[in-house]
Amino acid sequence: MVEIRKDYLLNRWVIISEKRKFRPKPKEKSKKKKLPKKSKDCPFCPGNENMCPEALVEKPSGKKWNIRVVGNKYPAVTKEKELRESFGKLTTKKTGYGSHYLMIDTPTHNSHPALYKKKEWKLWFETVKDVFNQEAADEDIKYVLVFKNRGVEAGASQPHPHTQIISLPAVPHLINEEMSAADNYYTFNGKCIFCEIIKMESKLKKRVVFENKHVIAFCPYAPLWPFEVWIFPKEHSPSIQMSKESEEGVLKALSKVLKTYYKVLDDPPFNFYLHTAYLRMRDHVPQKYHFHIEINPRLEKDAGFELGAGMNITTISPEDAAEILRKKLK
Repeated sequence: MVEIRKDYLLNRWVIISEKRKFRPKPKEKSKKKKLPKKSKDCPFCPGNENMCPEALVEKPSGKKWNIRVVGNKYPAVTKEKELRESFGKLTTKKTGYGSHYLMIDTPTHNSHPALYKKKEWKLWFETVKDVFNQEAADEDIKYVLVFKNRGVEAGASQPHPHTQIISLPAVPHLINEEMSAADNYYTFNGKCIFCEIIKMESKLKKRVVFENKHVIAFCPYAPLWPFEVWIFPKEHSPSIQMSKESEEGVLKALSKVLKTYYKVLDDPPFNFYLHTAYLRMRDHVPQKYHFHIEINPRLEKDAGFELGAGMNITTISPEDAAEILRKKLK
């Protein structure tokens, strides 16, 4: 099958070409590696706390912590200087204002997100909200992005499980695109486009990976990556502040999808990120946007076509990918 598909709401097209998966590739060994439970050289392991900046959050505090949040030693942005903006004839710039945090998910060096227990995911999300809310209190911060890179190919520089949180003085382009498209749909239809997507995918079933009354996880119609999955709470919520049932549903789906990746795709490198609306309600209409998580297994590499055209080629249809994941889901 070869098709060119457009994203649900963005003016973004992808090629689905299953023939491409038969092209020659270098042979790869299994990505599953044995790591020690603790590493003396890892700055994220217990006992090496002095190798990291001072903890912003530590639960519980002391030597027997379960999760820690520290500043990144190599930050993308900092709050060392106050926010300033300047304009040229064709240029605009702002001070690199913001915060860049590392959340050390677990004290166990050889743990894996696919193997986290329910209580670990609960603590993870609780801590994400702590940092999120702290940054949202800064009026100069316009957006907070929470993301995880797992594996070297996905950009991770440390194997010890961790999450990154970056706050910014500007809203990222992709979020603005999503918000603008959602705003247009709401203006003309009076409905949240994401709620409509959820209803459609739930009814069709063929791209659904996991679903219960609180959450849905599905392979999107026009995926950027093979086996890409999006997770939505069914309750309309523009931000990470949602009901307990929705939160538990989202974390359950996230855990199930990552476990299935680990088993079916042989522990692939992946990225996932949380997409939320603007930080302050006054900046948007809450009915227009819908919190979700996007998970991208990095099974292919962007090359000349993808970079030059801004169009990805996916080697498996989302319908087939969903069927494979659904059958192996536990």
